[in-house]
Amino acid sequence: MKPTPRRPAQRPNPVTNGDPTTPATPARRRTGRDRTPAAATDRSPYAESLVELCAATPRLQAFSAAIRAAGLGDLFGTEGPITVFAPTDVAFSKVPEGQLTKLMGDQKRLTALLKHHVVPGRVKAPRARNPRTATPMFGDPLRLTETADGFYVDEARIVRTNIRGVNGVIHAIDTVLDPG
Repeated sequence: MKPTPRRPAQRPNPVTNGDPTTPATPARRRTGRDRTPAAATDRSPYAESLVELCAATPRLQAFSAAIRAAGLGDLFGTEGPITVFAPTDVAFSKVPEGQLTKLMGDQKRLTALLKHHVVPGRVKAPRARNPRTATPMFGDPLRLTETADGFYVDEARIVRTNIRGVNGVIHAIDTVLDPG
């Protein structure tokens, strides 16, 4: 006679903790996200404004401080859609210390500089043989090119693309652009 196989002990459901009166929550994937359809939620996947994204992105802290110093929170917080070519902290560190301090103290000049990094609307990536230009809110048009090394805006290399917010997109660049 064959022995009957033993069943493993039944474990309590981790969602209900074994309590049959506790309602089960929506099933979760391994990523931890709800399987609730996006239409069922009120929050957009890009619910943060560009000013909030700059403040929350570690490599854009100097740019975020410049936005506050220039008083441009409304521009980056509500207007849109806009494309921002945001210099990283490394880009700001390339600016000589005395020049940067002077710039941060001159609100008019700082505003002009920051608006040179903002293009109204959405800017498409250039193709290798088809460079594009984009007109910023202030200053000379920006030339967008693609090389074997990556994408460039004038002389600045784009180091991080498509940081999306509710009112536009940020592309992080490695050099502070000169409005000309």
